[in-house]
Amino acid sequence: MDGDSYDFGEIAAHLDDLTNNDPHEALRQARKLSLEGRNRLNNMQLRAATLVNAGVQCQQQDAIDDGLALYRELHSEYPTPDTVFNLGTAIVSSIGYTPNGDGWLDHKESTRHLGSEARACFWNVAQDAEASMSARSQSWTNLANQLADSQRLSECHDARLAALALDPKNGVAAHAAARYLIYCYQMGLCSDLAVLEAAAYAKVGRENRDRIIEYAGLQAADGMLGFLNRFQDPPPRAPHNDPFVAWVEKERLTLGPSVELVDPEMGKLDWLRLPGILEREAGKGATPPPIFAMFNQMKGDFILARDLSWRSRDEAGWPTSGYFDDTLDYALYGPATSALILAHRTAIDLLDKVAAAANHYFELGLKPHDIFFGKIWRVRPNKTGETPLTPQVESLVREGVHALYGLVELADDYEARSGILRPLKNLRNAGTHRFVVLHDLGDITQCREAAEVEHHDFDRFTATAIAALRVARSAIQMLALAVSEKEELLRQSKEGLIGTLEVFDHDWIRGRDDDFESDDSGEIDEIDEPSSP
Repeated sequence: MDGDSYDFGEIAAHLDDLTNNDPHEALRQARKLSLEGRNRLNNMQLRAATLVNAGVQCQQQDAIDDGLALYRELHSEYPTPDTVFNLGTAIVSSIGYTPNGDGWLDHKESTRHLGSEARACFWNVAQDAEASMSARSQSWTNLANQLADSQRLSECHDARLAALALDPKNGVAAHAAARYLIYCYQMGLCSDLAVLEAAAYAKVGRENRDRIIEYAGLQAADGMLGFLNRFQDPPPRAPHNDPFVAWVEKERLTLGPSVELVDPEMGKLDWLRLPGILEREAGKGATPPPIFAMFNQMKGDFILARDLSWRSRDEAGWPTSGYFDDTLDYALYGPATSALILAHRTAIDLLDKVAAAANHYFELGLKPHDIFFGKIWRVRPNKTGETPLTPQVESLVREGVHALYGLVELADDYEARSGILRPLKNLRNAGTHRFVVLHDLGDITQCREAAEVEHHDFDRFTATAIAALRVARSAIQMLALAVSEKEELLRQSKEGLIGTLEVFDHDWIRGRDDDFESDDSGEIDEIDEPSSP
C-alpha cells in the first residue's frame, strides 16, 4: 500500500465500512497495514482508529489496547488537536463501561488515572483555539459523558452547553442536555420550566439529525431521535427584565439543586436547601444541627462571590477614593478589578468549606485545621505511590452515597498537578499569597517581571472567575445530594415513628419575607425510640 496507487480516503472508507459490517475482518486488514515507508503516519492513524472502533464492536480488549498504544505513539510525535482528541477517545474505549452495582466503585478506582488522562485530553482540545469547531464541540460532549459517569451532573451539563455554544447544531449534546433536565425534573430537582427547556434542546436535536449521525453514527442517532421526538416545540419565552438575572441565567450561576433556566415564579434564584436531617445527638433536637449553619454560610459566600463578579463589570459602581500609579503596561487597578480577583478566590475557598462540612456531617474524623478539599478523601501515598480512598469515604460510597464520589473526582482534578482544575487552585494561591494583575490591552508577556506578580488578560481571567463559581456551585450541589442520599439510607435503616422539628426560612423568621411557604425541606427528624441516632 506504499505504491503510487495509495488512496488514504478510499482505504479509510473501506475500513470504516468493514468496522460497521464485519469488524473481525476490519481488525485483520488493519493489522496488515504497513507502518513503514512514506505512508507510515497515515497507516498508523488508520490502524489505530480501526483497532479501537472495531475492537469495541467485537469486544476485543487487546485490539483496543493496541490501538491506544498506537495513539500514544502518534501523540508523542504529532500532538495535534485531532490526535489528542483521538487519544482521549481511545482511552475511554479502553476503560469500557462502568458496571452498575457493587462493581461501580472498584471500576472507577481501578481506572481513575486513565479517566483523568481522558478528561485532560478532551479538556485540552476544548480549550484549544487552534482546534476546529467540530473537535472542540465534540471534546466538550465527550468530557460531559465522563463527568456524568461520576455523578458530576452540573459540571456535565455545563460542558454540554459549552459544546452547543461552539456548535449550535450539536444534536448529541442537545439530546444529552434534554435528558439531564428531564431526569432532574423527575427527581424533583428542577422547576416546571425545566420541561420547556428540555423541549428547546429536543428541537435542536430533531433539526440536526445529520450532525448527530456525523458525531455519533446512524444507530445512535435513531435511538436519540426516538427520545427527542416525544417533545413538542416549546412556546417562546420572554427575556428577563432584570439584567442581573439574565446574566446569572446565561452564566448558569443559580444555586439550585440542578442547573436550569431561571423560573421567575420561583421568587429566589438560590433555592437549594438541605433535606431533613436525622438528629445524631440525644437531647439536642430543639435546635438545628451545625450542618445547617455551615450550609447557610457556604450559600452566603457563593452569593457574595457571584455578586462581586457581576458588579466588577462596572467600574463606575465602586468608590473612586484612591489614586493609582500607572505601570505603563495597560494594567487595571481599583476596587472593581480587586472585586473580580476576590470573587475567584472566594469561590475556590468554598471548596475547603465543602470539605469541612463533609468532614463534620459524614464523621470522617479529621481535625478542622487538617482539612483541605484536595486531600480529605484519600489516604497519603502508600509504598507504591497509590492514594486509595480513606476507609470512611469508601464505606460511604459503597453504602450508596454515590454523590460523594463526584466530590472525590472533582478533588482529584483539582489537586493533581495535571488535573484539569489545577489551574484554578494555582491561581487562587497566587491571588491569596502573592499578586495578580489584570490587563485589558497589550501583550502580557512583555510586562516587567517579578516573582511575586502574575499577569493575566482581563477577559480570560473573567472567564476563569465564572468557571470557578461554577465549580463551587457544583461542589455545594454534590454535597447537598450526598447528604440527601445518606439521610435516605438512614431512614431506611430505622424503625419507628419519626418526630420532626421544622427549620424555617431565615428571612421569614427575621420578618423579611412575608411570601415564605413551608415545604418538606430543612427538617430535623428524630426517631421516637431509644435507638435514635
